Amino acid sequence: MKKQTKLIIGLALSVISLCFSILLLTDAIPTSPKQPKYIFYFIGDGMSFNHILGAEQYNAVKEGKSEVERLCFSKFETRNFVTNYSASNPVTDSAAAGTALATGVKTANAYIGVDAEGNELRNLGDVASEEKYMIGLVTNVGINHATPSCFYGHSSDRFGFPKLVDDYIASDVAFISGSTIMDLKSGPEDAKYQRVTTAELAERIRKAGINLTLDVEEASNAVGQRVALVANDKENKHVPYVIDRKGGELTLLDSSRAAIKYLSNNAKDGFFLMIEGGKLDYAAHEQDAVTTFLEVNELAAAVELALEFAEQHPDETLIVVTADHETGGMALGWDHYEIRMEKFMAQKASAIEMTKIIQKMRAEGKRDWNDYKQALSDNFGLWSLVPVSKEDETILKHDFYDIFLKYGPMVDGLYNKSEFLVYDAIRMLNKSASIDWTSLYHTGMYTPIFAKGVGEKAFLECRDQTDIPKTIAKLMGGKL
Repeated sequence: MKKQTKLIIGLALSVISLCFSILLLTDAIPTSPKQPKYIFYFIGDGMSFNHILGAEQYNAVKEGKSEVERLCFSKFETRNFVTNYSASNPVTDSAAAGTALATGVKTANAYIGVDAEGNELRNLGDVASEEKYMIGLVTNVGINHATPSCFYGHSSDRFGFPKLVDDYIASDVAFISGSTIMDLKSGPEDAKYQRVTTAELAERIRKAGINLTLDVEEASNAVGQRVALVANDKENKHVPYVIDRKGGELTLLDSSRAAIKYLSNNAKDGFFLMIEGGKLDYAAHEQDAVTTFLEVNELAAAVELALEFAEQHPDETLIVVTADHETGGMALGWDHYEIRMEKFMAQKASAIEMTKIIQKMRAEGKRDWNDYKQALSDNFGLWSLVPVSKEDETILKHDFYDIFLKYGPMVDGLYNKSEFLVYDAIRMLNKSASIDWTSLYHTGMYTPIFAKGVGEKAFLECRDQTDIPKTIAKLMGGKL
């Protein structure tokens, strides 16, 4: 009898212990995060760690602060970094990287929305539509440029811009905004895309019943119709850099505000909004540090808009900030263990704007070296703020006499070309600040990811950029 009693007591204790263990395990299992109703997906094209750190240090000196203040998104508690190689090369281009960030699948360089074999891929736009989110896309380059196109398009040629316009028309994208409709060249897939101009593409969009407008207020307040807000619908011409603005131009902030207002008015079940800082990449291709920093700042200002929105919807909003690749191989501190951002304080024009100034002077018949020396001093601070050695001035004079006056070749920054005189001046300005660049193109450097809001901790598990859209899709309630 005693043995039976002991056995019963032992079994009872075992059952109690097992139940207690199950309760402990249940508490330890993380619950699924609530599904966000509003999702902001920011992509800094070409932006990596040093572009962000450099912008923060530049801002501190510009604002006269003794301590460096981090940008709003680099303050997010959830931070990570990811690899970004393509299926065809360790160094990705924007098309393959954009595809990875939109579809969760790696593809070959120059491919958009298709895998390395050319098969069409599902993207976050598809998932958003299935899960009843309204879709918005914003950029400050062309609406059919590589990054935005990856959220609606499918092409084995990133430069087949007319084909991508047709893909956009056929998509569920409710709001799109950018500088223009690109017509750089046409893709090989269909002869009908040859020699299609920006104006013709604009007309194609309007005939599809989309409200293509240049008016921010009209775009912001539209109800019950698809909207395309652009700065230029007549020619393939981009909005200026932040540093070159004269006022009145469409900006990334204008487009972002318009998108948020439009989607807030029209999206009953929530929205997915991708915002790209595309001109950041352009500036880094030109190795123009100050222009790059100011483009990073503008992306951060757009993130601030999302943070303001999140304050009104604190339990429903997710904000993700990342990049597609690194551009330029920016090195902070190549000389004597220091960075001298004060050397940049006199720069008031981008390398491309300086090229226009030089070319205008040439067209006006100015041929005196001292005139060009003064222009470089006025716009870059050379000689006035930045000392120029005799050896460096000889290089600049060589550019002036042997290249500039003879209309020689220019430095190709991929999207823009600059005079060698300007390129060498920018190079000297960079080095005076102890900043150097390793490339005019992309590098294989890791890219950052920052997240805040509903489901943010899930992004700590991301190891490659393809993991980011898969995580977003899962939080939406769908799957790529």
